[in-house]
Amino acid sequence: MTDTLGRTPTLCYIDVGGTFTDAFIVDAEGDYVTGKSPSTHGDMASGFLAAIETACAKWGMEVNDVLPSLQVLGYGSTVVLNAILTRSGRTPGLLTTKGFESILLMERGKQTWVDLDRAARLHPMTHRHNKPIVPRSLVHGVTGRIDCLGREVVPLYEDEVRSGTEALLDGGVDAIVVCFLWSFLNPSHERRTAEIIAEVAQKRGCEVRVVTSVDVSPVIRELPRMNAAILEAYTGDIARGAFRDMQARLEERGFRGELQIMQSTGGLAPAVHVRGVDTVQSGPAGGVIGGRYIGEIYGFNNMITTDVGGTSFDVGVVSGGVLNVNRESSVARMLLGIPMVEILSIGTGGGTIARIEALTHRLEIGPQSAGSDPGPVCYGRGGTEPTVTDADLALGYLDPSYFIGGRIKLDLEAARRAIKERIAEPLGMSVEEAAEGIKTIADAKMRDAISGLIATRGFELSDYHLLAFGGAGPSHMAGYTEGLKLAGIMAFPFSAAFSAFGAAAADYERHYTRAMNVIVPPEASDEVKVELGSQITRVWRELREQGLAQMQREGFDPSVVQFRTLAMIRYGRQLNDLIVDSPVEQLETSTDWDRLIETFEKLYERMYAIAAKYPQAGYEILEVGVVAYTEKIRPKLRAEALGSAKPPDDSLKVPRQAWFGGGWRDVRVFAMTQLRPGNELSGPVIIEDSTTTLVVPPGRRIRLDEYRTMWMEEA
Repeated sequence: MTDTLGRTPTLCYIDVGGTFTDAFIVDAEGDYVTGKSPSTHGDMASGFLAAIETACAKWGMEVNDVLPSLQVLGYGSTVVLNAILTRSGRTPGLLTTKGFESILLMERGKQTWVDLDRAARLHPMTHRHNKPIVPRSLVHGVTGRIDCLGREVVPLYEDEVRSGTEALLDGGVDAIVVCFLWSFLNPSHERRTAEIIAEVAQKRGCEVRVVTSVDVSPVIRELPRMNAAILEAYTGDIARGAFRDMQARLEERGFRGELQIMQSTGGLAPAVHVRGVDTVQSGPAGGVIGGRYIGEIYGFNNMITTDVGGTSFDVGVVSGGVLNVNRESSVARMLLGIPMVEILSIGTGGGTIARIEALTHRLEIGPQSAGSDPGPVCYGRGGTEPTVTDADLALGYLDPSYFIGGRIKLDLEAARRAIKERIAEPLGMSVEEAAEGIKTIADAKMRDAISGLIATRGFELSDYHLLAFGGAGPSHMAGYTEGLKLAGIMAFPFSAAFSAFGAAAADYERHYTRAMNVIVPPEASDEVKVELGSQITRVWRELREQGLAQMQREGFDPSVVQFRTLAMIRYGRQLNDLIVDSPVEQLETSTDWDRLIETFEKLYERMYAIAAKYPQAGYEILEVGVVAYTEKIRPKLRAEALGSAKPPDDSLKVPRQAWFGGGWRDVRVFAMTQLRPGNELSGPVIIEDSTTTLVVPPGRRIRLDEYRTMWMEEA
């Protein structure tokens, strides 16, 4: 359907955060509009539709006018992550190789410290075991063994499978996970076990979901593979139920397509086909994809994405135009054999709670968050502990009458009172000094996260452009970039909905992997290269066929489906591999092989420095993959002619006082939507939009380029 100006909404993406839900709607010409609404965790669809409604209103349209015309409706889901964090999933049981029944209790050393900061990792006293999702009483061992070459050395004891299944069903499980050693090289034991479980359940007249590790994560290392399968059993039905409910609610309002879900690897897939475990990092992935898309528009290869939301600060990296993907990711201190866009998240956002540490009597920030309910004290919804947003309000950076375009009225006095009682008076300082301290600590934590992520990879900050987004990103970008030598610092008119913008730019994607055991000796002969290459080529071909069939089932014309071939390569005896985009689709000659290895070594050199290369150790390829994808319409940034450096008169709003450098100052306030390309503003100044506020302190200035991107520079 079109509006009175002939506009046809074509694509909509919804990003559900811990505090706010963002909508990004794109029309057939690539023009866009954004909307924002508080997240409604008890009824996700209400916040989902409310965000669409606020965006539609900017085009003078209703939700029921927009939904029928949409070709794509995407969703950054938090359903799986919330179920994991709150431990509110199903009740799975586990069948595993006999002798390994206690693996979830033993874990791996890394899993006891994986989510700790750098300082805490150094002290074993801070390392702790996790309470497993599947208790030991619901784990049963089965005799049978596949060896490291994929050969059956001990047959599967089917009677033990039956007795174990009976015991788990008696224990009240509603899903059974099957994970055997080395099954990724030979899945026959897991496949047969799944058949037996189905037979037992049918005889008992009950339904139980069976999840085999080879269908979820067919990769080496049994603990991450087992964790991934367990999380799929634990949350998959919940996710699919939530997606079905969302689809039904949308169809009631006129939507005719299939809801698309953002995957943790960065591509969209239909909700009816996506696995729950593949959506763990569904929301944050959009921001990194948006960073890559901005890099394509500007011609920048290296980008740092920084998302300051209500609950967390998320940092992502694009290096050489390629998303960093973590092969062994983690969530809720569980290692997962599932690839995810690499994102560093810390508990610092607008809703992060400030407190005085009881032992040290020092001001501390987070990681606890007030979320959206009750939210910061200034929301007036029952919150009592001061947050970063309360501090921003007390410092004069936020207009209490214009938060989210005036839809939420902030209570300045309540925020000041909470800061005074909880922070200022106990520390013997003024409310303003306490609020400034809260902001300074929050900014420092964000800054450390940025520099730490880049430094640990051996990269130089000066090679990277930084994107500041999220509702609170522009408010804090000056603080968390202070002292960082970056190639440039960028913010956008749609910063509050940037993750939704990025996800709207994502392609449809499906990722497929297969474990292998390819060991390449140093100085391998051409004959060896051709033989090993033929093994990899065969698997690539099978994965492409699998991907094409899946994309066809999802309604895509085979002629538009494209493929990327991947090889996960490491030097001999190393523990971690790199994901290499192969420059060739098949390895038929030794020259093809050499091109693949050359691509790996260039990537390794960029990641770890040239001195770290070690070809004398040979190479190992324990996994290969294929990405099947097809492109879709993307939002467009419209270039405009640069005009005067002086902002137009109608952009100036009522000035107000704000706290900078230990004192109150009279500050000019501008409307972000009224600024034009070429405008320049020197701090102190505040630039407001209905969904975000850009704070420019003394010593900094803002310059708008032809896309209305706001560049922060030294004055």
